[in-house]
Amino acid sequence: MDHQIDGTELVPRKKAKVRFRDHILKHWDYCCAYCAEPLKKNATLDHVKPKALGGQTERTNLVACCAKCNGSKSATQWREWYKDQPFWSAEREADISEWIED
Repeated sequence: MDHQIDGTELVPRKKAKVRFRDHILKHWDYCCAYCAEPLKKNATLDHVKPKALGGQTERTNLVACCAKCNGSKSATQWREWYKDQPFWSAEREADISEWIED
């Protein structure tokens, strides 16, 4: 499929993907959801529940993530990994939980 219908607007697939990604990055203020570092060229989207463990590529399973955290977390359960990080924050953990449960 080359297009997606957004309300009454027909959106080309490439533009829809950019909007999808940008929506997630904006929600996290262009900072890593885990370490809170500003994202620059190393901006990635992390599957909170890893694809290797059945996680889907959908908004509620993706967070803005720096390449360092994404590589470090890999296919680990996010809470298990996150609580062991020196930048762990109860507030950010709650924010991530709220995002994925929405």
